[in-house]
Amino acid sequence: MDNNAGADTPMNRNSLKTLLLSCAATVALWFVPLASFALYPLRLFVTFIHESAHALAALLTGGRVAEIQIEPDASGVTMTYGGFGLLIVMAGYLGATAYGAWLISLGRRARAAHAALYASAAVVGLATVLAVRPWHNFFGFAWGLIIAALLVWAGRRMSALAAERTVMFLGVQCVANALYDLKTLVGLSTIPNGPTTDAALMSQMIPLPPVVWAVLWSGAALGILWAALRPYWRRGA
Repeated sequence: MDNNAGADTPMNRNSLKTLLLSCAATVALWFVPLASFALYPLRLFVTFIHESAHALAALLTGGRVAEIQIEPDASGVTMTYGGFGLLIVMAGYLGATAYGAWLISLGRRARAAHAALYASAAVVGLATVLAVRPWHNFFGFAWGLIIAALLVWAGRRMSALAAERTVMFLGVQCVANALYDLKTLVGLSTIPNGPTTDAALMSQMIPLPPVVWAVLWSGAALGILWAALRPYWRRGA
């Protein structure tokens, strides 16, 4: 049997086309005036994924989550107790990148898109209901419910093709925003006595300069992205 038999199937060509269109649309929207308003819910979605990764790392290492807060500028914070601090701190950026890479990988699996939309709704919905306190952070609580509801609606109403394209676009948004945030983190980490970032917290646990952690995480994020993209280019994928 020819191992390259599936390399040029219509599904593979369509998946690659969808990926390229999602990347092009993401880049183009960065330069469109007022497009940031349309992308705002997507930016908040990525923040929820980032903070949920912190929370999950805490729970998986024996800690507990006190609260998640999501702010109008799309920043967030996850307050945890116990657990393995090193893993919890690094989970945010790498978790968001990995989640986006997972969504991108589903673009090659026609039947998985709706399940991915429901899974994303569950992640945001559970994080909102279980960890966002409406009396402290009504903004985050309200937007969490809105985003979860929109994802459920998309899972129920979208055709298979529309769902695949939506999941691919969400994945590209996750990865693009995570990489952009890491670029910002590298810049912030070069400021003496700069803000308290994940990289600064990491440097308190292992005494390397925050910028070193920011660069290491950026490299790891690019590695995760490469692993997700490789099947689209590899012959026989």
